[in-house]
Amino acid sequence: MAKDFTREMIKTIRENVEKTKASKVAPLIIEEKEQREDNFLTRAKILMEEAEKKNTFNDDKHGKAFRITKKTPQFGDVRTSQEEALLKTVGEQIKLDDDSLVYYPDADDLVFNGAIPSMNTTFQFRLNDPSGRGCYLFCDGLQMTDENSRNIGKILDGFLNWRQTLIQDGDLMDKLKKVVDRNK
Repeated sequence: MAKDFTREMIKTIRENVEKTKASKVAPLIIEEKEQREDNFLTRAKILMEEAEKKNTFNDDKHGKAFRITKKTPQFGDVRTSQEEALLKTVGEQIKLDDDSLVYYPDADDLVFNGAIPSMNTTFQFRLNDPSGRGCYLFCDGLQMTDENSRNIGKILDGFLNWRQTLIQDGDLMDKLKKVVDRNK
């Protein structure tokens, strides 16, 4: 009796396997899995782009900006000293535009932007970031090598030094606000 039961089970399994092959159910499952993975990757990319836009300070979202260049009266020396300190900490591989240091009076925030072309990476330091840790890296396809890991650590060190220097110079933000208010 047990042998008949086993034979019936094997027969049923074989029939179901043949039906499955005939109906091509397996390829549908694979296509569905690929579609799910594609949707996941697409959603992840969209979320990363949204997060990048959300965390990046720019004129579109935060009103008029006061750009601090090396030639800006009263604040040119601040820009120069910040650049020199960052170059000393991170190294010569960073690229800073003339208007890398920007004050946003509506948000009462000071933002420092730069890039490391060899890593295909940009960074942004925000003094008054709500999280208290306003060091952001933006990259697409960064290869994790020992050198790149060290450079990321240097960027964080550069941010911490930058932030500490600005906090110690406690009246800088007040001076910036006064200059912007006078220029309105």
